[in-house]
Amino acid sequence: MQKKYKKTRTPSLLILCGLAFILFSCNGSGNGDWEQEKTVTTKVQHEGDDFLVKIHTKYGTMDVILFDDTPIHKENFIKLAKQHYYDSLLFHRVIKGFMIQGGDPDSRFASEGESLGQGGLDYTLPAEITETHFHQKGALAMARKGDNVNPNLESNAGQFYLVQGRAYRKKDLLETRTDHGKVNKYFSALIEDPEYANIAVAYTTLSEREDVQGQKRLMKKCIPLMEKKYKVKLVDRLNKEEIAKYTSVGGAPFLDQKYTVFGQVIDGLYIIDSLSNQKVDRRKRPIEDLKMWVEVMEVPKVSLEEVN
Repeated sequence: MQKKYKKTRTPSLLILCGLAFILFSCNGSGNGDWEQEKTVTTKVQHEGDDFLVKIHTKYGTMDVILFDDTPIHKENFIKLAKQHYYDSLLFHRVIKGFMIQGGDPDSRFASEGESLGQGGLDYTLPAEITETHFHQKGALAMARKGDNVNPNLESNAGQFYLVQGRAYRKKDLLETRTDHGKVNKYFSALIEDPEYANIAVAYTTLSEREDVQGQKRLMKKCIPLMEKKYKVKLVDRLNKEEIAKYTSVGGAPFLDQKYTVFGQVIDGLYIIDSLSNQKVDRRKRPIEDLKMWVEVMEVPKVSLEEVN
């Protein structure tokens, strides 16, 4: 479908020179004092319009829409993009069949082979995890610190990732959404209950035969029983849309409900594949620097709804 975007006037040389002076003044030494520009507004200036994000790379451009029901992440990303925070940063972590990650401010002037991924801004974003948005191919989400030091799942303010993932067979999808730790816990309680002695005997017999796969199948069959008996949720079941996407274009379903997804690539998915195919070092940093430039365009909201 052909997308129609709002036409903008080409600024004069005088205006461009003025803008260059303003940007140089705000950035000081050039290291990027992004906190000085927190007042940049991200509100749509024209009624009926919205924002389209373009992520430019040497392999092509990705068009990305941002979701209205993750407003904190949406406004933060647009603010940083308008401040040129992302321009010339690297996709510093690339894992083929999984995702590409960028936005570390330390990557702008990083030397060859330098370890990246620890840099960031001096604030985090509260989680905006919804059941509506999931990790299909092309999903835009924010990176974050691990659960052990980040129980509220707060997002890194600058580092983001784009999902490549892979296609799944329908029968394998539930496995990626099963809380195996809880399954083991409640199955242990189940076979200790005299009421389910027959299950305990079956499990012991399989154990004596060293039939590990048989034990796993037995535990899997008991999941509905355990959920009902102990009133717990052991499997995060998928809806029809999620199943359709994960079995066709693919994605990373095991990340769902753990990270905030706040956007989606609507054009240029092949760029993710191109970037993912690059050779990486042992830290998963690409051998060749993969730079990005992020542009924000104001376009008719209806044109985004047509492709969403």
